[in-house]
Amino acid sequence: MMKTRRKWIMPIVVFCVLSSFLLSLYAFSAETETETENAALSEKEEQGSEGKDDAEKAEWTVMLYLCGTDLESMGGMASKNLEMISKTVPDSKVNMLIETGGAKSWQAEKAVGIDIASDRLQRWRYSEDGFTLEDEQISANMARYSTLSDFIRWGAENYPAKKNMLILWDHGGGSSSGLIVDENYDDTIMSLDGLGLALQKAGTHFDVVMADACLMASLETAQEIQPYADYLLASEEVVPGEGTNYEEWLQALYDEPECDAVRLGKNVCNATQIMYGEQETATEINGLTFSLTDLSRIEAVAEAFEGYIQEVVGLLEDPEAFGTYVDAVGNTERYVFREMCDLYDLARRSMKGGITKETALKLEKAVDDAVVFNVRGSYHPYSHGISAYLCYNGARADLDRLARSCRNPWQLAYLDAVCLKWDAPEWVIDTVGEIPQLEPEYYTAKFETEFPGDESVPLLHIYSGISAGGYIRYELQRLDEDREIWYILGENEDVKVLDASEENLTFAANFTGKWPALDGMFLSLKSKEQMGRKVLADSPINIPEWDNRKMSLRIVAEYPDLYDDDQEESADPDAEEAADIIAEESANEPEENDPEEEPREVKYDIAGVWDEIDSSTGLPYRNTYPLATMRGVGMELCAPVYSDFLESVGDMRYYDAIPISPNLEIEDTVLPEGQYRIRYSISDMLGKTYWSDFFYLTWDGEQAVFEDPNAAEEETEEHLAA
Repeated sequence: MMKTRRKWIMPIVVFCVLSSFLLSLYAFSAETETETENAALSEKEEQGSEGKDDAEKAEWTVMLYLCGTDLESMGGMASKNLEMISKTVPDSKVNMLIETGGAKSWQAEKAVGIDIASDRLQRWRYSEDGFTLEDEQISANMARYSTLSDFIRWGAENYPAKKNMLILWDHGGGSSSGLIVDENYDDTIMSLDGLGLALQKAGTHFDVVMADACLMASLETAQEIQPYADYLLASEEVVPGEGTNYEEWLQALYDEPECDAVRLGKNVCNATQIMYGEQETATEINGLTFSLTDLSRIEAVAEAFEGYIQEVVGLLEDPEAFGTYVDAVGNTERYVFREMCDLYDLARRSMKGGITKETALKLEKAVDDAVVFNVRGSYHPYSHGISAYLCYNGARADLDRLARSCRNPWQLAYLDAVCLKWDAPEWVIDTVGEIPQLEPEYYTAKFETEFPGDESVPLLHIYSGISAGGYIRYELQRLDEDREIWYILGENEDVKVLDASEENLTFAANFTGKWPALDGMFLSLKSKEQMGRKVLADSPINIPEWDNRKMSLRIVAEYPDLYDDDQEESADPDAEEAADIIAEESANEPEENDPEEEPREVKYDIAGVWDEIDSSTGLPYRNTYPLATMRGVGMELCAPVYSDFLESVGDMRYYDAIPISPNLEIEDTVLPEGQYRIRYSISDMLGKTYWSDFFYLTWDGEQAVFEDPNAAEEETEEHLAA
């Protein structure tokens, strides 16, 4: 019996094993077939965006990342651009997608009739049906890289196109600060390395990335986005509040959807120039910069700039040589944040400062080759489309942020050497080695003042630090005898050079007894930027109707004798020859025929009303309002009060409100009789500012009599002793 049972067991075991094998084989076959089907399905889905027949794809998908921030909640600027878009006639070959968020409130319902939420992200599409809400997401920080990459993926997957454009709309602060501020999340800012990470995670290649934000046309920005885009469209300077001319350039894209990235970029630049050129105020068009950069050529710029900086670092060992260099490049085209400077102009000027012609020309040519197209206003005649971060006294936090994205070790090593309170990352020193540190005693301003003894304007003697890119101004204050307070009338660039020997420079304030006034009220001026004979200045104002909003009048002052020698050089030989002929003819005229010398007049132009720098973010506002747009709004001119204890502004007083109108004019007005005082402001080549002691004067309406400070001090001591 036992043998019989074993006889039946073996066939059963064989059957079970064989069945199991067949079942496994079937399962494997089915699994393989399923995987093949899934792979095919996945490939088919992927082709829905990337592999779809070109005939079924749109020509362009434009993704507008519209982070409204305070530009929208306070100024309605984002809604203004949406209104421009709403005036276009769309074409189905162009997908226009918009993500909104980042603002505490929106004004779009009044502007274009859509209700944009402030407590969540919304994704809109503009088409022949107008603006339609396509998707909503929970609230998220628009300054975070993942929020941007999510929007890009959504747009690319749902609206595939042959070509893609990304627009980053908001504040910008240059290479160290980054761009995109979300006021719903403590005004956090997206850094450049955050932008690069967002583009990397998104997985979409862009034909054009446009920064409709300030100060982003930089080498550092271009290098960050170069792996993910073909062209960068951006501004070296502050972008006006209305941004680019969406109505014009977007309509041009709808009319010619087959156009390539270069034509689109040129259309944006030209359309924006036209828009601001047609406005009543000249500020925006004169200050405009916009450029289209070919990112395939940006590495050549980076290589040339690295070689350039290596030569600059080599000058640090010789204080005199480095001082000559800084003097030569002191008037390089710079922007609202002075650490951003135009690369081409920097190279051009530096040939007079010890940089070899070969190195400078290599950088110039690289910039010329990379910048396909650029526009520039009269305030920035030497802008060529690409800036870079260079300074002498940068803030530690700014330099730390820059170091996270900057790819030029020599640039960071240079900043380490000249910014005495900052140390570059260790990898920088490991790459370039130890380099000499700047010795500040050779470059800081050493000065003294002198009273001539004839009751005339006191003199300022500079012995070091100013010839290398420094600035001299004087500040004027007026005594209110009834209140016993000093009002700050502000700064004046009108300072004459009396002596320019190797040992010292001697300056004297050109006090004329006049000061700019508006409707009989004297302005308090703060100089911002010198542009040849013109100086851009601000004067503080208060707008009671706008919740006592503190703003500034933007004023352009043109001085008849103030100029930048280097910028006055003409590149046109015919113009130079003509100037020589005129000068020779003038010199040969008989003295008796010479006309009487005309009185010196400073011309003033009100460029608009500006919000200045946002104290919460440190970034420049884009809200510049032409006077015409604020017609009838009341403004109060501010009269700052000087605090001797604080040695700065201690209080603000206000004149009676006057209505704003395009007809407002500023005129040099004779100051009232009374007591005044002046002091010199000296900025050395490292950006540090010094103040001289005050000099007191009496003004009788025609003549100024300055007091000898030593005699005044002795008189005070005798009075106290008595």
